[in-house]
Amino acid sequence: MQTSIKIAIDRYENNIGCRIKPDRLFYNKIGINQKRFGQLLRGEKEPLISEAKSLAKFLGTSIDELCNNIKPGHYSK
Repeated sequence: MQTSIKIAIDRYENNIGCRIKPDRLFYNKIGINQKRFGQLLRGEKEPLISEAKSLAKFLGTSIDELCNNIKPGHYSK
């Protein structure tokens, strides 16, 4: 099962027609470091409001969509 953030990123990539490869500029723009972004992507951590706002703005989606609490099966009980 994918996280809601991963689903939003996949949708964004489909809309622009290519894969995004996060680099230092990307992490600086969204204000989330590489390790934290990975944790959010895998569903290990819940996004803070500021992180959700930044990601939603970048991906062109809503904060609600990013905070659906969808977690991969190995993290949910």
